[in-house]
Amino acid sequence: MAAMIEELLWPAGVTLGVSLVSTRVAMWVAGKLQFLDRPGGEAHKQQVAAVPYGGGLAMTVAIIIGLVVIHDQPLITNVPLEGGSPDHGSLLPIYLGALALLAVGWYDDLRPLRPWVKLAAQALIAAAVVPAAGLGIDSLRQYPPLYYGAAWAWLVLVSNAYNLLDHADGLCASVACVSALVLFSGGIMSGDLEFARWCLVLIAGLIGFLAWNLPPARIYMGDAGSLPLGFLIGAGTLSVTFWPSGESGSPLAILSPVLITALPLFDTATVVVKRLARHQPIMQGDRNHISHRLRRLGLTPRRSLLTAILLQVALAAGALQLRTESLLTGMVVIAQSLAIFVVVVFLETTRDHHG
Repeated sequence: MAAMIEELLWPAGVTLGVSLVSTRVAMWVAGKLQFLDRPGGEAHKQQVAAVPYGGGLAMTVAIIIGLVVIHDQPLITNVPLEGGSPDHGSLLPIYLGALALLAVGWYDDLRPLRPWVKLAAQALIAAAVVPAAGLGIDSLRQYPPLYYGAAWAWLVLVSNAYNLLDHADGLCASVACVSALVLFSGGIMSGDLEFARWCLVLIAGLIGFLAWNLPPARIYMGDAGSLPLGFLIGAGTLSVTFWPSGESGSPLAILSPVLITALPLFDTATVVVKRLARHQPIMQGDRNHISHRLRRLGLTPRRSLLTAILLQVALAAGALQLRTESLLTGMVVIAQSLAIFVVVVFLETTRDHHG
């Protein structure tokens, strides 16, 4: 057990150290090059001073180094806890897809792309990665067009959801940490220690960045960080085998990915509905994201961030129960999640109507 823990933690420790340093270096370089996110440029931005970009690239450097450590030090202790060797296919296409999205996001940070151009680029990248990596919705395996098509739509949706969530200091990275932690737990429960190590490396890269991104943020990840981050989380929910759709587990386990990414999806759905109701363009930024709404309830930036993190924990943790429990337990988990959403909506709409 001690050897297994060391094998899991060593790459993450290296990644954390590199992320802390590389993010600080990115802050300095971005400041020198005037690569800054300036206040007032877009409706959803809340900062009062210019903040350096470059956090996405800094995290990428750290995560790549962590993956190199994993590659150079294969697991010795690899005994699946539930029998069998989990096989989620080659991860290389997923890494290449994430790098391609980093390039798209980096260009958008430098010279903003039209929203539909950026969306089309994401769709093309996801369309290339899904069949190459063998990603799909397990319960639709007997229908190949739906198997791959639903996975493609999911990757595009989750990538955009995390991108839209990056509207407040520390929010996107913190929520992604919770999602990755649930994926890590699912990997451990399935005996997929390689995937668990990958999740820890991602978490470590995020924590190193968060040291400089918590309110008040001193650096932003930008689209170069949020797009590949959402893509990796989305791919993670598809590539692991910890929500069985066969003989064991609840049939509601297929909803596990939705719970793992619950807060970003909820935030995206809310802003889209509000924009449609007000006859505004869907792709136009505004101040109806969750952090804006929490601030209107009177919360400080730090308390707003903590509230969002706790909401994500309460929702994402249910995915682990859906994995193995009975249908009745799964229905209770879904009901609890829906109740949380309803309470949040009531609080937010009450403030909109009377504030």
